[in-house]
Amino acid sequence: MKDPFSLEGKISLVTGGNGGIGKGIAGGLAMKGSAIVVAGRDEAKTAAAVEDLRSRFGVSVSGLSMDVGDKASIDGGIAKV
Repeated sequence: MKDPFSLEGKISLVTGGNGGIGKGIAGGLAMKGSAIVVAGRDEAKTAAAVEDLRSRFGVSVSGLSMDVGDKASIDGGIAKV
C-alpha cells in the first residue's frame, strides 16, 4: 500500500530552513520524500543545511537567499522556485 502521507513529486519551500525549527521541518518534509528549497538570509548557513539535508535524506535539496521581511526578496525567491 502506498504511503498516504508521501510527499514524493512535491517541492517544499522552507523559510528559515537553515537552522532550528525550520531545519527540523525541512527534515520532516524530506523524510516523506519532498524535494526541499531552504530559504534564509545567511548563505553559508544555508549551504551547510543543504548539504546536511541532502546527505541525510537523499532528496533534491537546494538553497535560496531570501529575506522574508522584504517583499521584493520574497517575490524574487518565489520566482526562482
